[in-house]
Amino acid sequence: MACPHRFENQLVPVWEIEHLFIGTFNPSWNLNNAVQADYFYGRIRNNFWCIMPIIFGGNNLKYSDFATKLEYIQTHKIGITDLITEVINAQIENEIDVLNLTTRFSDNVLNRYQLEFNTEKIKKLIMRNIKTIKGVYLTRSTLNGINQIANNWREIEKFCEENKIHTERLKTPANYGGGCVLKSTDWLNKIIR
Repeated sequence: MACPHRFENQLVPVWEIEHLFIGTFNPSWNLNNAVQADYFYGRIRNNFWCIMPIIFGGNNLKYSDFATKLEYIQTHKIGITDLITEVINAQIENEIDVLNLTTRFSDNVLNRYQLEFNTEKIKKLIMRNIKTIKGVYLTRSTLNGINQIANNWREIEKFCEENKIHTERLKTPANYGGGCVLKSTDWLNKIIR
């Protein structure tokens, strides 16, 4: 059985958006004995929900429930999605696949698999919001060693460029390489320019 996205029914926001944040993937398979993400960027070691209020106003949402996060992004016209919808050739019966997608999770590991992408739906989402969208952001600053992901992001970048929409690659919100405040400075400089 392939590994679908944890939020496969929420990959295309239905509200009006001004800012679209694009990640890579959140596996539906559960990590044993761990708290699972309740929404995009919902793992405790991720700073996304701490960074958002620094940029768009409000209180830290890192420990907030799903309903509070959803209300915040709808109010602030923020969309969140991921590039990958499914890891096609991963098998839940295969211990290595489970470890790769739940504990050793990295985009470099993902790149070794056959992936299904959300690129066309993302482009349709952008077009649906063409009158309001101010920017499209990949929550990853480097694309080295991840050619499948890089190629799909570049397709979105090109599409945005053709439609005169600002794009940026942001420092990962993961909890390494600087905390919430340091990363929010990078994000602010690229989003609120």
